[in-house]
Amino acid sequence: MKIHDLTYFSKLVSLKNFTAVADYFSVSQPTITMAIKRLEDEFETTLIQRDQSHQSLLITASGEQLLKHANRILNEVTLTNFDMIALHKEQIRFGLPPIIGNYFFPRAASRLAQVDLLTQLSVTETGSGELLAALESGKLDLALLGSTHSLNNTALSATLLAKHHFKIIVSPQSHLASFQKISLQDLRDEKFIMQTEDFVHPTAFGALNKVSSIDPKIIYKTGDITLLKKMVHENIGISFLTETAIIPQDNLISLELTDPFQPEFLISLVFRQSQLLSPTQKKIIKTLTQTLSTFPLS
Repeated sequence: MKIHDLTYFSKLVSLKNFTAVADYFSVSQPTITMAIKRLEDEFETTLIQRDQSHQSLLITASGEQLLKHANRILNEVTLTNFDMIALHKEQIRFGLPPIIGNYFFPRAASRLAQVDLLTQLSVTETGSGELLAALESGKLDLALLGSTHSLNNTALSATLLAKHHFKIIVSPQSHLASFQKISLQDLRDEKFIMQTEDFVHPTAFGALNKVSSIDPKIIYKTGDITLLKKMVHENIGISFLTETAIIPQDNLISLELTDPFQPEFLISLVFRQSQLLSPTQKKIIKTLTQTLSTFPLS
């Protein structure tokens, strides 16, 4: 079985046109035809059927089954290429969400600079959701990630560094500013300003809403945490935010949630299990773990 044959087959399932696949890969149409024939001969089955009446292709059950395996194999090939290249590079592709970066990274950066490792990092800053996908696809080597559940699985190695709570934040001018604690039910008529879906917060907030049986009114979404806090400070709305992101300079009021179900904001240092770590990566992981473990776990 040839990798190219699986690549052509996967694209054919997507495009459902031999000519389009040939054009996509800049090869002749017979090249695609022969690739599919080799796969059908090897597995002694029919993968593709031509529907002459509709001038289209139909994927057989065997084809659907092969596609599942082909996509996994092709993904592993992509990861292998990324890892082989990264193994010989000094630059470490590092994922850093903005909230965790502001909380953790200044102290870690100071230590990394002291041991001449800070310049080895090529940093990508975005939400934890996007960073996790980039890590799993091989586009990142290492990341600090926020989550509401443990990230340990067969594909990832994760070291838990901290557990933080979620808070309701309001403006000092809000009618809620005098409260210290509040339930989500009490906020069912409030206007919320929330993070975009690449952050962990919408997942935690959605789980809390489901348990509390409320449908909050979200009037604005942003991936800019600074903007979110400024909008809350102007009393445009309230928000649901991890305590990790709240500092005294924000001049915001944090309310503790009293709901029995309380999702946690977990902060972990994560890399893929299949990745053979370079000496530089090992040094960075050790330095980050030692430095960040000095923060309180919760």
